[in-house]
Amino acid sequence: MDCTMTSSILSANYNTILFEFGVILVTSKILHALLRNVYQPRVFSDLLLGIVLAQFRVLSLTNAINLVFGKIGGFVFAPYLFALGVEMDPGTLLDAPTADILSTSVLVTLFHMPLMKATSGVVHEHSLRSFLGLAAVLANTASPVLTRLTTDLKIAKTAVGAGLASDMVTTMLIAVGSMIWRDAGGDSPVVQLVLTAAVLVVVIVSAFVSPDMAEWVGGRNPEGRRMRGFDLSLVALAAAALCWLSSALRLDVNMAAFLVGLAFPSEGRVSRLLVSKINFVLSSFVLPLYVSHVCLSLRQTTDDIEVTGLGRTEGFRAFVMELPFPWWKVFFVTVMGTLGKLAGCAAAGLLQGLGWLEALALGMLLNVKGYFHIYCAQAAFDAGIITDKSFMAIIFMVALNVAVTPMVGMGIASWARRSVQWRLMGLQHHDPSTELRLVVGLHGPQDVPTLAYLMEALRWGGGGGELAAYAVDMVQLTDQTAAAIVKGGGFDGVTVVDEEVSEMRKLIGEALDAYQAECGEGVKVRRLLALSSFPDMHSDICICAEDAMAALVLLPFHKAQQLDGSMDAGHFGFRLVNQKVLQLAPCSVGVVVDRGLGKQAIREGQGQAVVVVFIGGADDREALTLAALMSKHPGVRLTALRVVQNATAQARAKARTSLFETKASRRGGVGAAAAASSALGQEEAQMQSEYRLFVVGRGRDRSSVLTEGLDEWAECLELGPVGDILASSDFSATASVLIVQQYDAKKHYKVIDEEFMPL
Repeated sequence: MDCTMTSSILSANYNTILFEFGVILVTSKILHALLRNVYQPRVFSDLLLGIVLAQFRVLSLTNAINLVFGKIGGFVFAPYLFALGVEMDPGTLLDAPTADILSTSVLVTLFHMPLMKATSGVVHEHSLRSFLGLAAVLANTASPVLTRLTTDLKIAKTAVGAGLASDMVTTMLIAVGSMIWRDAGGDSPVVQLVLTAAVLVVVIVSAFVSPDMAEWVGGRNPEGRRMRGFDLSLVALAAAALCWLSSALRLDVNMAAFLVGLAFPSEGRVSRLLVSKINFVLSSFVLPLYVSHVCLSLRQTTDDIEVTGLGRTEGFRAFVMELPFPWWKVFFVTVMGTLGKLAGCAAAGLLQGLGWLEALALGMLLNVKGYFHIYCAQAAFDAGIITDKSFMAIIFMVALNVAVTPMVGMGIASWARRSVQWRLMGLQHHDPSTELRLVVGLHGPQDVPTLAYLMEALRWGGGGGELAAYAVDMVQLTDQTAAAIVKGGGFDGVTVVDEEVSEMRKLIGEALDAYQAECGEGVKVRRLLALSSFPDMHSDICICAEDAMAALVLLPFHKAQQLDGSMDAGHFGFRLVNQKVLQLAPCSVGVVVDRGLGKQAIREGQGQAVVVVFIGGADDREALTLAALMSKHPGVRLTALRVVQNATAQARAKARTSLFETKASRRGGVGAAAAASSALGQEEAQMQSEYRLFVVGRGRDRSSVLTEGLDEWAECLELGPVGDILASSDFSATASVLIVQQYDAKKHYKVIDEEFMPL
């Protein structure tokens, strides 16, 4: 009867439910977009929305959510835990750090009396399972939130591995506890033991079967071809069947999903795509509704309350949010979890040689909470382990934690970067006896040949032809790519398992590996990932340049050449990145306008014609220095073209530029003397056909009659007046352009003139 009534209500209110769900999802998305500017994770915006909805008591919304999640709420968290298990590698279990877990357990033991009071304590049930469960939950690190946070803040990528290990250990402890303290249903201890053994058999079978299934699906969908949805659905269906089988053996379906996911291989294309698709659906639709359901649906148990004026008592059910707020419980739970993490990480860090400040900073990051803690709070409330006030305290503890942790992360990043010893970074300040360090931005594999050409031409300017290139894959952070962020190897500590991004990065890696193999030991290429929204991507590039102490950042132009030789309309997002890097980079910057420069490799004895245009100013001097480094390559034939107005202007500029011209002429390979006097437009046809690369300064501080007024006609002001002319489709279809900007050290020292710099 109840089931029939629920079905009729559901069908009658179908459109209303869809509309109200849509309102929640859109509001959550808008709120997340607003809070993302201050690096707040998605769980905070979802919690904030749920708490606000609970305070306003929207009755129709409450009924709609409870109607749906009352039926599916018991297993809605299973996909989340399955994806979390797939990301983890149980082979690292023995190496997982446990100091923070032990320290949190010790604190819970020391304060078990006030924690486990039946009426006023945090835990309502005085038992071993409640004690161990509370310790595990407080020690748990929300690794998905930590991964996203460290990606946004560009900090402590090594914390991702520690957070994932802590998450794995504590979640496994909770899963084991759910097997030990499950609903016996009147079964004898022998039957319970048999059921537990059967669950373990299912997990072991999953560990043996899932790699073969993933390999079979991978064979049907080779690399380079899109994964067929049917095959991926088949894997998901098999995983769901294993979870159902475990739940049929009286194991909680959510914990069963985690154990089955843990048995799945963490590496491989199938696993990566499965995690990506599940996380995208969860973060976009399921989790915002689930958090709203948790905040809206829980009610206080029916109590007899005196109704004023009627002289009688009446039972009613009230919102948890209407109860007196348990401030002391929020404070107590927050302090317990934080102190446990800090104590454990400080002890482990000091034993491994970390400074105490670094260890405490790591502990603060590992203390971050997330969706799993909300799930545990609801599960504990449903099981009668905690009271309604304790549930509300844990919800607010999670909200407070995820609100404060990004601020702590920003403070850590600021403190770490201030402590780094700073030095002048630019080509003019580069010591020629040391290796040359470059940061190279890549939009895709099409940028590798040209930028490899420039790296090869420049590396002979370093000590013994040594070059260290930091190749940064520039990937836009969207909801889809954010759902595909997982722990990865390498310097970044994270990677993106989205199929399109993975394919692009694979092609870039193959091209870079081929270049490095051809160059030998003199070239070291390190792969990095700039995963950000376009307004923030410049921060990844600048931080990388600062950490690597690079002399030059090379970025592709935002426009690409089309088949007819003209330039396309360009990508506004990449243009914004280039503009901000030019404004904020801690070293010199070069923007590359590619017109097929990398189609022909530099060979010794095959002089590649390169011309550097010099008018005057700091940027042109940096461009001349860069060209002088290129001239050291035996396969480069360099021409230095100096553009002046007349003989008087030439004499006036000679004193300022003679040092750089002499330096360039000594390095060999200079075809024409720098004293050549001409206008920029003269012999244009000959220049276009003869030279493959033009090198020119951006000209920020250039004061010349030759370029006066050109800014008013420029299409791309970030290239400067001369660079804009050379980059236009009207100039050439075969000659590439490199626009160079010298780092302005006055910005770092905040002085108005070089005379005041402490150099």
